[in-house]
Amino acid sequence: MFLSLLLLICAVAFPASNAIPVEPMSSGQISPVLASPAFGGMPSVARAIEPVAFSAVRASDKSRKSSSKIVFDTTLTDVGFGWNSRNSEFVCFYPGQYFFTFTALSDSGSQFKAALMKNSDELSIIWGERGGYQSASNSLILNLEKNDRVYLNMKEGEIYETSKAGRGYTTFSGFRLY
Repeated sequence: MFLSLLLLICAVAFPASNAIPVEPMSSGQISPVLASPAFGGMPSVARAIEPVAFSAVRASDKSRKSSSKIVFDTTLTDVGFGWNSRNSEFVCFYPGQYFFTFTALSDSGSQFKAALMKNSDELSIIWGERGGYQSASNSLILNLEKNDRVYLNMKEGEIYETSKAGRGYTTFSGFRLY
């Protein structure tokens, strides 16, 4: 009883000025208020964000050489809508901002150039030299509309992969930010 009274007194005497205001959602969870009345805005409940994430690894034998779409043997993570493992491409279902990252490794005697593609547009390139095994990676944040497609294309050369199934040197991952 004494502890409850002490907590009540502290709450009244020392308001949580730095606390993030929250409002209950219909599911029973709480959601942060986007605009605090202290900053002159009317409180509005944040919209629910559907989680979307994928991660694929190990380029298939058929897609390691130039002029081909990189197809992945293994999907490690597939949450929400978007990742099409059969075509090894992400197709946007929920418009918004997405983060993508990709990595590849050159063969010891071959360079490679690979591109992240949005629909038919080349947005980012990675390059690995032929002098030994060279790793390259890149990351992007993209604004996607419904049905936008994001995938990787081999532009030239050849990438190297391990012979171990279920793991690999070539990776492609992405997730929804908002």
